[in-house]
Amino acid sequence: MDLFDTRINSYNLDKEETETCCRNSCIKPACFPISVIALFIFMVVFFPLLNEDMLETPRKYEKTGVCKDQCRFEFVESIPTNLTYESRTWPVQNSTYSSWQLLLSKAEKSIDIAALYWNLRDDSGYPTSWQGNATFNGLIAAAKRGVKIRIAQDLPSARQPQIDSAYLEKNGFATVRSVNFSHLLGSGVLHTKFWIIDERHIYVGSANMDWKSLTEVKELGVQLTDCTCVAHDLGKVFNVYWKMGAPKAELPSRWPLQWRTEFNADHPLLISLNNLDNHRLFLSSSPVKFNPKGRENDSEAIVGTIANATEFVHIAVMDYIPATLYMPQQNNYYWGVLDDALRSAAYRGIKVKLLMSQWNHTRPQIFPFLHSLEAINDGLPIINRNGSKIKGRIDVKIFQVPSTAAQAQIPFARVNHNKYMVTDNTAYIGTSNWAGDYFITTAGVGFVLRPPDNQGGSKIITRLGDIFLRDWGSRYARPLDARS
Repeated sequence: MDLFDTRINSYNLDKEETETCCRNSCIKPACFPISVIALFIFMVVFFPLLNEDMLETPRKYEKTGVCKDQCRFEFVESIPTNLTYESRTWPVQNSTYSSWQLLLSKAEKSIDIAALYWNLRDDSGYPTSWQGNATFNGLIAAAKRGVKIRIAQDLPSARQPQIDSAYLEKNGFATVRSVNFSHLLGSGVLHTKFWIIDERHIYVGSANMDWKSLTEVKELGVQLTDCTCVAHDLGKVFNVYWKMGAPKAELPSRWPLQWRTEFNADHPLLISLNNLDNHRLFLSSSPVKFNPKGRENDSEAIVGTIANATEFVHIAVMDYIPATLYMPQQNNYYWGVLDDALRSAAYRGIKVKLLMSQWNHTRPQIFPFLHSLEAINDGLPIINRNGSKIKGRIDVKIFQVPSTAAQAQIPFARVNHNKYMVTDNTAYIGTSNWAGDYFITTAGVGFVLRPPDNQGGSKIITRLGDIFLRDWGSRYARPLDARS
């Protein structure tokens, strides 16, 4: 009998034959194909679920899409020494150092850190390096009281020997894994910067594990406390790094089910922050090959944030260029994903402000691309929106951190290292510069926050907007044509 061509009127006969087969534990022609098919389906569908890495019961917030935690949210900043603002009406944030000290003091069970490199200890004795030394000692103190510390970092190199993390591992204070992006993807680095404490508190931002990131480099990040939902979701990103840092690690054909996320641009997590109102939040990540199912790609999160803006887009980033910079054998190419998004926004009437950084290591080739953004202003159309005539625009300014003669001698310092964007309805805080490599072969994360139903009015988003306008209007920001 051809089981795939069974007639309806033969159903009872087949049913009786199957029942007899089962009762007598025999293998008849009618049973054998069914058994084979059933076994095949079981192996294909259910066998992967038996992997111990994949076994975890979804948490309640993952099922409902609502976080019941009373999360506390803060922006934290590092303001370089000697950088001051004229007006005292601008918002003042807690420092990155105070945030890290708070998180260290809260640690009871675990600290997971994703880092590009380590340079908390300063052998030169520079006066402002004490905060890095104190942070390093705080990690040791946490380990001594029984806190388990795991570090996922970029591969050590001559330029970044990772001496601090090596010391922590050698003395039993931390377990360290290094991710080899050249092996996994051909190029790239682990450029992410975040902390997870007790799967309950987090820091995500631009600050590296470097004493200069606390006192000599301008940084911005976010701190969430008592927020297990977000910490758990960020922990899934850390787990990817941890797996890829294992000896002989290779990219898997599929990621463990438990590392998938339910939350992205189409389905953000509903969450209460500072007892204000319910916000919509998700975490994005790059590169794509590091993203389990459901995780928003970081570049797509940025493009989506720009596309959802209805009035303005304000961006502060250290590097901006619509191209790759670090591909092997200098095989770099044009990558206009973010550039196209900004031009499209301006064309539909959005006011775009881009605050770029300039320091000793700024690449001269970025400036023609910045000029080309401003060059389209005269060609942008006048749009009729809700009875009003509006016209989009792109303005670029260059932010330069001042330095004394002594400060100018500090290597890789005195720069605005921010990587964030704020629109009329969204806050985005990232860890990546805006060049192609950072989204193609390099690891980074984004923290995306929206008010309910994508409406404006969030005090948190307004605060980030005020931080941007403080810098944009400061004496350290100059029009593109007036740069030194």
